[in-house]
Amino acid sequence: MKLKLWMALFVMNLTVPNAMATVLTFDEFDNGTRIDNEYYAEYGITFNGVNLDEGVDNLAVIFDTTLTNTADPDLEATFSNVNNTNLGTSDPGNVLIIQENPSSCNDLTCASPDDEGSRIAGYFSIDFETGITLNSIDFFDIEYNEATIDNAIVLYDMNNVELNVNEFYTPGTGGDNTWDTYYFNVSDVYSMEIYLNGSGAIDNLDITLNVPEPASIGLLSFALLGLIYFRRRTA
Repeated sequence: MKLKLWMALFVMNLTVPNAMATVLTFDEFDNGTRIDNEYYAEYGITFNGVNLDEGVDNLAVIFDTTLTNTADPDLEATFSNVNNTNLGTSDPGNVLIIQENPSSCNDLTCASPDDEGSRIAGYFSIDFETGITLNSIDFFDIEYNEATIDNAIVLYDMNNVELNVNEFYTPGTGGDNTWDTYYFNVSDVYSMEIYLNGSGAIDNLDITLNVPEPASIGLLSFALLGLIYFRRRTA
């Protein structure tokens, strides 16, 4: 009986949950890069940017805010925070936009990145291979505070059931060259949609991944010694 109990405990501990906090900054990519599965291999995350005005997807694109004389000066750093001045200014580097002009894109990049400014602009769709805790996201160049379906942030669990229904909406940052942080603190998120009712960008996706990982060599050795010990006592 003791042997069976020990074996059960051993099997239960073959994998242990490991919470891994990370912030996706998008800074490792070149201006104009189309982002879809670039974060899948390391984090199990995929992105899609849907331009509703153009009816085209796969348009989540890197915009380098450090550049000048771009197609979108509203997204050129530095950004001020008018909602919470205690947070100060922001120089985020790369941000993620919904590209305005799909005809400027090839399979990998888009020339002259520029965010879609029409109303309704579109939405980001983000899928997580394993459940995550969504901590916060930084937003840039959002014109207004609105609470409509066109400005909703929708979170889903593993069964595609909406979490915290009608609670989250893309925050107004104050318009051109402004930013703000939006805090969620919602766990067990498996996918999400971020709707933009006009121009805007996101950055610093702060998440905690629940990553199952193999038990350590020490745990495995300890379990095997325990099995040998109980087998000898019952022999």
